[in-house]
Amino acid sequence: MGRGPRFWFPLALLGFAEIGLAAARLLSRRSRGEAESANLLLGPAVPAGATEYSQLRWLPLNDFYESGRGLPEGPAWLVTLGVVLAGTAVWYAVARRPVRTGRFVLGTIAALLAVPLLDLVGSWQFRLGDGLRGPLLATLGLLLLAAYERSRFVLLTAAAFAVIAVVLSADMVGMLVSAAVLLAAAFTALLRRNPPAEPIA
Repeated sequence: MGRGPRFWFPLALLGFAEIGLAAARLLSRRSRGEAESANLLLGPAVPAGATEYSQLRWLPLNDFYESGRGLPEGPAWLVTLGVVLAGTAVWYAVARRPVRTGRFVLGTIAALLAVPLLDLVGSWQFRLGDGLRGPLLATLGLLLLAAYERSRFVLLTAAAFAVIAVVLSADMVGMLVSAAVLLAAAFTALLRRNPPAEPIA
Protein backbone atom coordinates (compact mmCIF):
# COMPACT_ATOMS: atom_id res chain seq x y z
CA MET A 1 0.00 0.00 0.00
CA GLY A 2 2.97 2.30 0.23
CA ARG A 3 3.35 2.48 -3.53
CA GLY A 4 1.60 5.42 -5.17
CA PRO A 5 -1.21 7.49 -3.67
CA ARG A 6 -4.03 5.78 -1.84
CA PHE A 7 -6.77 7.16 -4.06
CA TRP A 8 -6.00 4.76 -6.90
CA PHE A 9 -8.12 2.09 -5.23
CA PRO A 10 -11.47 3.96 -5.06
CA LEU A 11 -10.98 5.11 -8.66
CA ALA A 12 -10.38 1.54 -9.82
CA LEU A 13 -13.21 0.20 -7.66
CA LEU A 14 -15.71 2.65 -9.14
CA GLY A 15 -14.49 1.88 -12.65
CA PHE A 16 -14.87 -1.88 -12.23
CA ALA A 17 -18.23 -1.37 -10.51
CA GLU A 18 -19.46 0.61 -13.53
CA ILE A 19 -18.35 -2.18 -15.85
CA GLY A 20 -20.20 -4.69 -13.69
CA LEU A 21 -23.32 -2.53 -13.73
CA ALA A 22 -23.15 -2.23 -17.52
CA ALA A 23 -22.76 -6.01 -17.83
CA ALA A 24 -25.78 -6.56 -15.57
CA ARG A 25 -27.88 -4.26 -17.73
CA LEU A 26 -26.80 -6.00 -20.92
CA LEU A 27 -27.70 -9.40 -19.43
CA SER A 28 -31.05 -8.02 -18.31
CA ARG A 29 -31.80 -6.73 -21.80
CA ARG A 30 -30.76 -10.06 -23.29
CA SER A 31 -33.04 -11.94 -20.89
CA ARG A 32 -35.92 -9.65 -21.79
CA GLY A 33 -35.29 -10.25 -25.49
CA GLU A 34 -35.21 -14.00 -24.95
CA ALA A 35 -38.50 -13.77 -23.07
CA GLU A 36 -40.14 -11.92 -25.95
CA SER A 37 -38.91 -14.57 -28.38
CA ALA A 38 -40.32 -17.28 -26.10
CA ASN A 39 -43.68 -15.52 -26.08
CA LEU A 40 -43.75 -15.48 -29.87
CA LEU A 41 -42.95 -19.20 -30.04
CA LEU A 42 -45.08 -20.45 -27.16
CA GLY A 43 -48.06 -18.16 -27.53
CA PRO A 44 -49.83 -16.49 -24.62
CA ALA A 45 -48.58 -17.44 -21.17
CA VAL A 46 -52.12 -17.36 -19.71
CA PRO A 47 -54.02 -20.54 -20.63
CA ALA A 48 -57.20 -20.15 -22.68
CA GLY A 49 -60.29 -19.89 -20.50
CA ALA A 50 -58.34 -19.06 -17.36
CA THR A 51 -60.24 -17.40 -14.54
CA GLU A 52 -59.31 -14.04 -13.08
CA TYR A 53 -57.81 -15.80 -10.07
CA SER A 54 -55.55 -17.92 -12.21
CA GLN A 55 -54.58 -14.88 -14.27
CA LEU A 56 -53.18 -13.36 -11.11
CA ARG A 57 -50.93 -16.37 -10.77
CA TRP A 58 -49.80 -16.57 -14.41
CA LEU A 59 -47.58 -13.83 -15.82
CA PRO A 60 -46.43 -13.47 -19.41
CA LEU A 61 -42.75 -14.25 -19.65
CA ASN A 62 -41.80 -10.77 -20.77
CA ASP A 63 -43.60 -9.26 -17.75
CA PHE A 64 -41.79 -11.72 -15.50
CA TYR A 65 -38.40 -10.74 -16.86
CA GLU A 66 -39.19 -7.03 -16.74
CA SER A 67 -40.29 -7.21 -13.11
CA GLY A 68 -38.27 -10.09 -11.72
CA ARG A 69 -34.93 -10.01 -13.53
CA GLY A 70 -32.42 -7.23 -13.08
CA LEU A 71 -32.64 -4.07 -11.01
CA PRO A 72 -34.06 -0.73 -12.15
CA GLU A 73 -31.43 1.88 -12.90
CA GLY A 74 -31.93 3.83 -9.69
CA PRO A 75 -31.58 0.93 -7.20
CA ALA A 76 -28.78 -0.60 -9.28
CA TRP A 77 -26.76 2.61 -9.01
CA LEU A 78 -27.50 2.82 -5.28
CA VAL A 79 -26.23 -0.72 -4.73
CA THR A 80 -23.15 0.00 -6.87
CA LEU A 81 -22.30 3.21 -5.01
CA GLY A 82 -22.91 1.53 -1.67
CA VAL A 83 -20.46 -1.25 -2.52
CA VAL A 84 -17.88 1.28 -3.74
CA LEU A 85 -18.29 3.41 -0.62
CA ALA A 86 -17.99 0.43 1.72
CA GLY A 87 -14.95 -0.89 -0.15
CA THR A 88 -13.31 2.54 -0.04
CA ALA A 89 -13.93 2.82 3.69
CA VAL A 90 -12.32 -0.58 4.31
CA TRP A 91 -9.38 0.38 2.10
CA TYR A 92 -8.70 3.63 3.97
CA ALA A 93 -9.22 1.93 7.33
CA VAL A 94 -6.45 -0.54 6.47
CA ALA A 95 -4.20 1.98 4.71
CA ARG A 96 -4.43 4.81 7.24
CA ARG A 97 -5.38 2.95 10.42
CA PRO A 98 -7.44 5.83 11.88
CA VAL A 99 -6.83 6.57 15.53
CA ARG A 100 -10.45 7.46 16.23
CA THR A 101 -12.07 4.29 14.98
CA GLY A 102 -15.51 5.17 16.35
CA ARG A 103 -15.68 8.44 14.43
CA PHE A 104 -14.46 6.70 11.29
CA VAL A 105 -17.17 4.03 11.53
CA LEU A 106 -19.87 6.62 12.25
CA GLY A 107 -18.71 8.70 9.28
CA THR A 108 -18.86 5.64 7.02
CA ILE A 109 -22.38 4.79 8.19
CA ALA A 110 -23.48 8.41 7.70
CA ALA A 111 -22.07 8.38 4.16
CA LEU A 112 -23.87 5.11 3.37
CA LEU A 113 -27.15 6.58 4.62
CA ALA A 114 -26.58 9.83 2.71
CA VAL A 115 -26.46 8.05 -0.66
CA PRO A 116 -30.15 6.96 -0.76
CA LEU A 117 -31.25 10.23 0.86
CA LEU A 118 -29.50 12.28 -1.82
CA ASP A 119 -30.98 9.99 -4.46
CA LEU A 120 -34.47 10.70 -3.09
CA VAL A 121 -33.78 14.44 -3.11
CA GLY A 122 -32.63 14.24 -6.72
CA SER A 123 -35.72 12.26 -7.68
CA TRP A 124 -38.43 14.15 -5.79
CA GLN A 125 -37.03 17.69 -5.55
CA PHE A 126 -35.13 18.05 -8.82
CA ARG A 127 -37.00 15.41 -10.90
CA LEU A 128 -33.78 13.85 -12.15
CA GLY A 129 -33.99 10.59 -14.08
CA ASP A 130 -32.72 7.25 -12.79
CA GLY A 131 -29.81 7.16 -15.22
CA LEU A 132 -28.65 10.66 -14.24
CA ARG A 133 -28.80 10.53 -10.45
CA GLY A 134 -26.25 7.71 -10.17
CA PRO A 135 -23.48 9.45 -12.15
CA LEU A 136 -24.17 12.70 -10.29
CA LEU A 137 -23.77 10.95 -6.93
CA ALA A 138 -20.60 9.26 -8.18
CA THR A 139 -19.26 12.67 -9.25
CA LEU A 140 -20.03 14.08 -5.80
CA GLY A 141 -18.13 11.19 -4.24
CA LEU A 142 -15.13 11.84 -6.49
CA LEU A 143 -15.16 15.52 -5.55
CA LEU A 144 -15.18 14.60 -1.86
CA LEU A 145 -12.28 12.22 -2.49
CA ALA A 146 -10.37 15.01 -4.26
CA ALA A 147 -10.96 17.35 -1.30
CA TYR A 148 -9.95 14.68 1.22
CA GLU A 149 -6.75 13.81 -0.65
CA ARG A 150 -6.10 17.46 -1.66
CA SER A 151 -5.39 16.19 -5.15
CA ARG A 152 -5.76 18.09 -8.40
CA PHE A 153 -5.38 14.79 -10.22
CA VAL A 154 -8.55 13.38 -8.63
CA LEU A 155 -10.30 16.70 -9.24
CA LEU A 156 -9.47 16.53 -12.95
CA THR A 157 -10.59 12.89 -13.02
CA ALA A 158 -13.90 13.86 -11.39
CA ALA A 159 -14.37 16.63 -13.97
CA ALA A 160 -13.68 14.24 -16.86
CA PHE A 161 -16.03 11.66 -15.33
CA ALA A 162 -18.81 14.25 -14.98
CA VAL A 163 -18.42 15.51 -18.54
CA ILE A 164 -18.57 12.00 -20.00
CA ALA A 165 -21.11 10.28 -17.72
CA VAL A 166 -23.44 13.22 -17.00
CA VAL A 167 -23.14 15.90 -19.68
CA LEU A 168 -22.33 13.96 -22.85
CA SER A 169 -23.93 10.56 -22.42
CA ALA A 170 -25.81 9.39 -19.31
CA ASP A 171 -26.38 5.92 -20.78
CA MET A 172 -24.50 2.71 -21.49
CA VAL A 173 -21.86 4.36 -23.69
CA GLY A 174 -21.18 7.07 -21.13
CA MET A 175 -20.94 4.46 -18.40
CA LEU A 176 -18.34 2.40 -20.25
CA VAL A 177 -16.26 5.39 -21.39
CA SER A 178 -16.30 6.95 -17.92
CA ALA A 179 -15.27 3.58 -16.45
CA ALA A 180 -12.33 3.51 -18.85
CA VAL A 181 -11.35 7.02 -17.72
CA LEU A 182 -11.47 5.95 -14.06
CA LEU A 183 -9.39 2.83 -14.68
CA ALA A 184 -6.84 4.79 -16.70
CA ALA A 185 -6.60 7.37 -13.90
CA ALA A 186 -6.22 4.61 -11.29
CA PHE A 187 -3.48 2.92 -13.32
CA THR A 188 -1.67 6.25 -13.75
CA ALA A 189 -1.93 7.01 -10.03
CA LEU A 190 -0.74 3.52 -9.11
CA LEU A 191 2.46 3.98 -11.12
CA ARG A 192 3.31 7.22 -9.32
CA ARG A 193 5.80 6.77 -6.48
CA ASN A 194 5.50 9.14 -3.52
CA PRO A 195 4.05 12.06 -5.49
CA PRO A 196 4.40 15.57 -4.02
CA ALA A 197 1.41 17.07 -2.29
CA GLU A 198 -1.08 18.63 -4.70
CA PRO A 199 -3.17 21.12 -2.74
CA ILE A 200 -6.35 22.31 -4.40
CA ALA A 201 -6.12 25.99 -5.24
